Amino acid sequence: MTTILPAVFLPLFFLSTVASGLYFLVVLPNRWRLPYEASLALLDSDDRDELERADRLLGEAVNAGPRGRGLSRIRFAQAHVRAMLGTYEPARYAAAATVLDELVAADGHSAHTAYLELWVQSRLDNHDRVTDLYAEQRELLDARPDSRRIAAISHLQLAVGHWRRRETDGALHHFDRVRELGELTEAIPPEVNDLQLIKGVQAVFDGRTDEARDAFADARRRSAERGVATFQAELGLLACGWAEGDPGQLGEWLDRLAQEIERELADLPEEPDDDSRAPGAEDRADSDTRERRRTAELLRTGIALLRLVILVREWLERPALSGAPSAADFTEFDGRVDAVRAADPELGDAALVGGLVRYYFALNQPEREQALAVLEGGTELAKGIMLPEVLDLLERERALGGEGDAISRYLALVTEFLDDPDRSPEDRERYRRLKVRFTRFQDAEGIEDGAMPTQRSAPDDHRRRSQALRRRIELIVYPRVRDLPDDAPAKRALRELLADLDRASGVYAEGAEVLHGAEQKLITSTGAILLPEETE
Repeated sequence: MTTILPAVFLPLFFLSTVASGLYFLVVLPNRWRLPYEASLALLDSDDRDELERADRLLGEAVNAGPRGRGLSRIRFAQAHVRAMLGTYEPARYAAAATVLDELVAADGHSAHTAYLELWVQSRLDNHDRVTDLYAEQRELLDARPDSRRIAAISHLQLAVGHWRRRETDGALHHFDRVRELGELTEAIPPEVNDLQLIKGVQAVFDGRTDEARDAFADARRRSAERGVATFQAELGLLACGWAEGDPGQLGEWLDRLAQEIERELADLPEEPDDDSRAPGAEDRADSDTRERRRTAELLRTGIALLRLVILVREWLERPALSGAPSAADFTEFDGRVDAVRAADPELGDAALVGGLVRYYFALNQPEREQALAVLEGGTELAKGIMLPEVLDLLERERALGGEGDAISRYLALVTEFLDDPDRSPEDRERYRRLKVRFTRFQDAEGIEDGAMPTQRSAPDDHRRRSQALRRRIELIVYPRVRDLPDDAPAKRALRELLADLDRASGVYAEGAEVLHGAEQKLITSTGAILLPEETE
């Protein structure tokens, strides 16, 4: 009996073991292996129906309960086929991303899963995820050049978004990453190199000087790293310290920048003649050279203008009572004015600064008229003087006129008094002699001396008439007395006569002779100021 039992059970145990081994090692794996292998034959197809069939087969394989590496292979194939189906149905990209997340959570990244996830996330426009994934798995992804191109595309997309939102730092960060990847660098706009400069300029206009200084310093560093000229950033840094900087140091800084720009212009190749260039022959290098030349020429004009202004600031920093600028000072000043004019003949700033300084330091009427002529010429340029204060100054000077205009106005005034029926015969005879004596000095194109007919005035109108006479006298004598000191005899006498006129106007009710006498004395004194040598 003891011998019979092992003989019976041992074969049964052996058969059950073999059957179990065949079930677990052959039957169960074939449930997922057969559809999995069938799907692999369809993955190379671009036909949507075949890809849909491959997805169904992979679903059957997953439902068959694979484990370990088999499940990982099926999931990867399932993510791959759903990514391919995303070409026809974009929602499948999200399904592929879900399968990849499960696969990575279980097994971590491999070179294949990292690349497929990079590709799928780029199709989903998850550019932040693409750039982060490339940075995290760069060692796995660098073996495939396409991965660098995908990352570069995402960096470009993110840079454009930052640029549109005027987020300069973010845009520059992503453009720099594109340069590091070495892919699609030709897609970087040339204006990118000016982003930090633009940020600095905006900060200057907003009064954020510290932020502007940081932006220009960063722009200078970036330009130095790229091996290009830094004078644009240097000029921005100079602008940050312009208000409080020492004029001497600022002047030296400007001199150095001017020399750098001249070297830049000298190093640029000459532009070919338009006649010698074949149609469509201008390439990007020619365009860049032209742009660099235009920028350098604009900066040369701006620096020349700043050198002119800083010279005036140096004059202002001199000690009080040190005197007006010397002839040597004006020689240097004129040289800098000519430099601005040579840099841009159509720019009115040279005439603006030169004319105003000359007007301020004019010693006589001819020098003042010469300065006004410079300002007048500046208003006629293409980029001429448009400051309202300067235009108002020119308009007032035209209204005042010169000494010749003053004599013409004086004769018109004398004629009005000569034709006034309220005047006594003695007064009218004095006015007639004044008119005869001054007529030969009137300009050929002066004011006509035909006086308007005058009716007898009511007593209440004489106060307003005296005020108008005072204003006219002041305008007539202004060109002659403007340069005299306040204690000059002519100015002192004029003030006294104007005061007599005011008093006489106030007591006109006591008799017209008092007012007429004051008016006659004032007009005679005005003639003495205009032509002292012709007075009796």
